[in-house]
Amino acid sequence: MTAKKEDKKGKGGKVVKALRTDKKERILKELKTIVGEKNATAEEHILYAYSYDMSFVTPKLPDYVVMAHTVEEIQKLMKFSNKEKIPVVPYTSGTNIGGLCIPERGGIILDLKKMNKIVKLDPEALYAVIEPGVSHGQLANALYKYNLRFGWPVGPPSSSVSSCAISHGIGHMNARYGLNSQEITSMEVVLPTGELVRVGSCAINSDAWHSCLPMPQMDGLFKGWLGSTGIVTKLGIAIHHIPPLLKIFTVSCDHVDDMYSYMLNLSNYEICDDLTAVSWWLSQVPIPYPYKPKPEDAPEWFSYATTFSFTEKEKEARTEIWEKVVNEEKNKGTSIQVTHYPEEALKARTQLPSQIVGSTKNYCKMGGAGISWPGTFTPANRWAPIYKEWKKIMIGRNLSPSIRMSMYRGVHYGMLRAMTPFNKKNPKETENARQAIVECLKVDLDNGGMPYKPPVDFAAEINKRAHPGYLMLMKRLKKFLDPNDIMNPGKLGI
Repeated sequence: MTAKKEDKKGKGGKVVKALRTDKKERILKELKTIVGEKNATAEEHILYAYSYDMSFVTPKLPDYVVMAHTVEEIQKLMKFSNKEKIPVVPYTSGTNIGGLCIPERGGIILDLKKMNKIVKLDPEALYAVIEPGVSHGQLANALYKYNLRFGWPVGPPSSSVSSCAISHGIGHMNARYGLNSQEITSMEVVLPTGELVRVGSCAINSDAWHSCLPMPQMDGLFKGWLGSTGIVTKLGIAIHHIPPLLKIFTVSCDHVDDMYSYMLNLSNYEICDDLTAVSWWLSQVPIPYPYKPKPEDAPEWFSYATTFSFTEKEKEARTEIWEKVVNEEKNKGTSIQVTHYPEEALKARTQLPSQIVGSTKNYCKMGGAGISWPGTFTPANRWAPIYKEWKKIMIGRNLSPSIRMSMYRGVHYGMLRAMTPFNKKNPKETENARQAIVECLKVDLDNGGMPYKPPVDFAAEINKRAHPGYLMLMKRLKKFLDPNDIMNPGKLGI
């Protein structure tokens, strides 16, 4: 009797598996009809390549990988996926370190890298319109012909301009212009249900991509949502002239409180394009892994402040202000000293997009292919106390406290993050890093900081602290835009 039941159960399992196989083949056939025979696959070796990134997030296989080339293909794909309730995860270069493109529930990885046209470049109105696959290296090459620039991140030149911007990514001009998301001027989006929408000036005049204001800022429905509310197919971004004269001011000090005092003082004058400090551990490339004590005679903090000027007099004025700040900090009794910053490191911060330290893998060569972070937007006056707690957590777990602090558009807040390498080949070491990063995140959240490009582990911590009205509104908006919850489901932790 028991044997017959087991046999019957086994046959039932085969039937279910056969049905699933038939469904998968049917779906794959339809996907190929939409994007072309060579642009959709369920081959496992290709799926595997899309199942992981450099973060601690556990790899997960998609069911399909689809390469789109046009907006019309994306619309057809989304209508089909919405009807079939198939999850879709938008993907460009896959260089983020937060697991943002690792599918939580299988489904389709929608690779957008072939949509890589610079649709428009207006050197007088100072904006460009780009597709999602346009890389930082590609855009830089196009802009430099007009002596123009965008906010290049310290990241690989292959990374997507659009993905970085809509995820509130940073660039090398944050102290002057703010985040790359603040440089967005208009956008075109395919909704999860397949409709095409435009927000900003391009919604009223199809050739005008210059501003999201003074209209209702509906672009906010697609910024910071981790690809869970729609697929941005065109993005307008502000671009800027490159002044001819570059001057970089560098200092070092022994204490994080002294570095914060210097950065706050200097940022008040608003003369910098970028104002950043890094701990000794982050100034080492690659980052020491496991933890390596700092030499006693080495400063614990280094800062670089990049300034651009149009005339020699302007450059001299900026220099005068910087020297005034340094003297004021010394008179306070701080440990600030003018220092030499390695030439290669300076190139990596100014000649962007960079392949020197710009490729994230260069940070983690000692770790073994793993790197992640608590990357946060944090009130500047909380940097020093948070760093001291982070340092204890990191060293306690045998990890280097490789911390960066950067001012954003003004003086009151900025980026505080810990680049954390680890050995991905070793599950225990990966879990150790994950726990350290989440512990650091909790400290930051308790001090008013907010993580950006957050993995699901972070979303859980954010939502624990969230006002109930905030969560209610998030759920309503998500449900309204994505009624079948197919867009990168699970990433928001709601």
